[in-house]
Amino acid sequence: MCHVPSANETANNQTPTPPSIHLAFPGVQDGQIIVTDLPSEKRIATIPEPKDIKTGMVMAIRLDYTHERHLTIIGGYESGHASVWRRNPSSQYWERIYTYQAHSQPILSLDLAISLGSFFTSSADAVIAGHPLSSADGETKVIQTRHAGQQGLTIRSDRKIFATAGWDGKGRVYSAKTMKDLAVLKWHQEGCYALAFAETDLGESHENGQIPYTGLVKRGMTVSEQRTSAAKSTHWLAVGSKDGKISLWNIY
Repeated sequence: MCHVPSANETANNQTPTPPSIHLAFPGVQDGQIIVTDLPSEKRIATIPEPKDIKTGMVMAIRLDYTHERHLTIIGGYESGHASVWRRNPSSQYWERIYTYQAHSQPILSLDLAISLGSFFTSSADAVIAGHPLSSADGETKVIQTRHAGQQGLTIRSDRKIFATAGWDGKGRVYSAKTMKDLAVLKWHQEGCYALAFAETDLGESHENGQIPYTGLVKRGMTVSEQRTSAAKSTHWLAVGSKDGKISLWNIY
């Protein structure tokens, strides 16, 4: 799901339009991706299965707009392939601009960072992969972590790190730049299957160009207000497990 840039943000169209959302989901056929506009419920894209490979089911989808307002759709498949699709502005046809099979098992999760020009995938195997947004933008980086079954891959809003939830009951944090593992979060007694980063209330290095938060405390704030301000500016990470518990972590 992604928010659509409004028409009044476009230089050649000054007429404001109601905000809308694009929602992507697997189609009836294997490898097919459907994109629908909400609230109009209009189908805006039908992405077919790649013709030259057998992908199986769509396991994960991510979509977002580039800085040039080009809608980019990424699909992760049962075969372990990942593909990037983008609409050709002149023909209006959807073109597959990247495909790579980094995994031997089905892709479980993926996330996209437009500002980094890349996206990351995790799988039922022990591989974490970093992909360019097109074949011309760089090489795919594959890391063998030796920890099978990492899912829920999520990139933090400042694009510095990403994290995964592991079937072995551990959350793992990686550098988005080097893909090196930075932290292992050990607490749960059973497998972890979901995680989420908190969005801070204060400005940070988002892809929309906001100014980073400096951590300065305003004069006259009470101790309670300072604690509240610190909590709102902390990059909390929540990890959910099969044990029915959610752990909360303060990641640097």
